[in-house]
Amino acid sequence: MKIAHWTIKNGSGLNMVAEELCEAEKALGLESVVVDSATEADWEGGMDADVHVAHSHIPDPVRAKGGKVVWIGHGTPEHCFQTSVEAGLNGSHGFSDTLMLIQHWFKVSDALVTFWPRHQAIWQSMVSKNTKVHCIPLGINKEFWQPIPSAGKYAGEPSVLTAENCHYIKWPLDLVIQWPWICENVPKAMLHMFYLPNDQHRWWFPLMNANGSAYKSHIATGSLDKHGLKNAYASVDFYANLVRYGDHNRMTMEARASGCKVISFAGNEYADYWIPEGDQRNQALHMADILNGVKPPRENVLPVPSVADMAQGMKEVYEGL
Repeated sequence: MKIAHWTIKNGSGLNMVAEELCEAEKALGLESVVVDSATEADWEGGMDADVHVAHSHIPDPVRAKGGKVVWIGHGTPEHCFQTSVEAGLNGSHGFSDTLMLIQHWFKVSDALVTFWPRHQAIWQSMVSKNTKVHCIPLGINKEFWQPIPSAGKYAGEPSVLTAENCHYIKWPLDLVIQWPWICENVPKAMLHMFYLPNDQHRWWFPLMNANGSAYKSHIATGSLDKHGLKNAYASVDFYANLVRYGDHNRMTMEARASGCKVISFAGNEYADYWIPEGDQRNQALHMADILNGVKPPRENVLPVPSVADMAQGMKEVYEGL
């Protein structure tokens, strides 16, 4: 059985899932390849696959050759909906209409997969009663993501790291709003922020300068490569992973596997601490209790799955086609 993972090779989390999943499937004895859906010269390597896995898009000429189709829902349902509405209101349709594309894949795919039970319930409500949405564990390469000695402790007592992709489903807006209030109760705390995009600076920096959050922050526009990120996890006291609705993502799992304590919104089963969504003043009180050591870590935090767990789940989906 040959598996072709179709993805845009842009270094995103979606891209990394496809790459790591491919290698883990090979370890299980499957013939697995990753193909760049945006580069026609790359398509030939996946044309003859028995199963085509849509991480981003499977080109029409490839689908015309046959083979089973497995769709993976990487995006948060609410984010997909909002993106479609905003694109449509600004005159952009077609590939920008994420909701339309999702409904198309629901019709033409032989299997549907997600990594979140919450997403599974939402997607399941949108398909026919005879269609099953599979939920398998999102896994990471735990041979790489593990504790290491720090190259130097980041400033702050404690130090808090955030390095999320600045989409509104997980951008650091709540954290920026509450940070000055946190520092009133945790005066030696320091925020370390990476991956703040250049084209958003005209909004972030006026806000952070106006409310004072910039005063006790170190802010970088660039993103860290995986080795730099691994050192960052080893060099801070907490990672703030404030993804809406308490969803987990790769950052949660990488930080946890690397030995860093993770703070998330309520619902993320891999996080050490939960704070509530809603009023940022209330969030700041919860954050201060965590940073001051008043609030204990959660009990029964789930262990982080490995990419081998994810590959085994996908293999079972393929075998059921």
